[in-house]
Amino acid sequence: MFLADTHAHSTASFDGHSSRAEMVAAAQRSGLDCLCFTDHYDVINEKGELIPHYDWTPARREHREALPLVEPGFELGYGLELGNAPADFAGAEEALREPGLDFVIGSIHNASRAMGGIDFYYIDYAKEPEKAPIHLRDYLESLLELVRWGNYDSLGHLPYPLRYMSQRGGVDIGLGHFQDLVDQILRAAAEAGKAIEVNSYRGRGGLEDYAPLLRRFRALGGELVTCGADAHRAEDVGKGLKDAYALLEACGYRYVTVFRQRKPSLIRL
Repeated sequence: MFLADTHAHSTASFDGHSSRAEMVAAAQRSGLDCLCFTDHYDVINEKGELIPHYDWTPARREHREALPLVEPGFELGYGLELGNAPADFAGAEEALREPGLDFVIGSIHNASRAMGGIDFYYIDYAKEPEKAPIHLRDYLESLLELVRWGNYDSLGHLPYPLRYMSQRGGVDIGLGHFQDLVDQILRAAAEAGKAIEVNSYRGRGGLEDYAPLLRRFRALGGELVTCGADAHRAEDVGKGLKDAYALLEACGYRYVTVFRQRKPSLIRL
């Protein structure tokens, strides 16, 4: 089995805690075959402030320092998690001119700027449950904008707000409450030949939220799926990845996708 973790954050991310060198060493010890770094560029930051330019310098430096540790047969990818691109597509396009990119995750972490732009992580939905359906619709509308723009390879952690609405906040809500919007997103991604991601969330749970998305994506013609642990520390690299692969198989997929030079390669499960 070719194990590819294609979502990892090093200290080149504002919330990363381990260097790329430390994470590559951990990945190889744990038996992974591939690790792709996708450090954050959020076009609006966690407070909703516009960040119109991305400085690639830390990621370049970290990558150079990790390369000498790569053992024969191990694959190291160079990517980006591009967050909140609809807030400023021009800034997003500028960041994606970086030479040598293998993989771009498109994601939404924040409410739209019209809704205040704050990261869903910082909202206490247990105290303000009435905000959950409003923010979830807003999130899906932003995702649809992102898909229609199209300069990404895989849609990252589609159920992201549910981590804070239902898992942490206890609100009885799911993506199925807005199935029409979800279908528009999945259909547009499938028709454009884009991937969606199964994010194992460092083995912390939530994979059950992906099963209906995977089945619906497949029914709408989608084929490409990437998997990543979303590690921010070396000890979390690859966590939950085998469970993500098992879920893919259970939902009728035969392949996992790895992007190289922004082109998809299908790897048999």
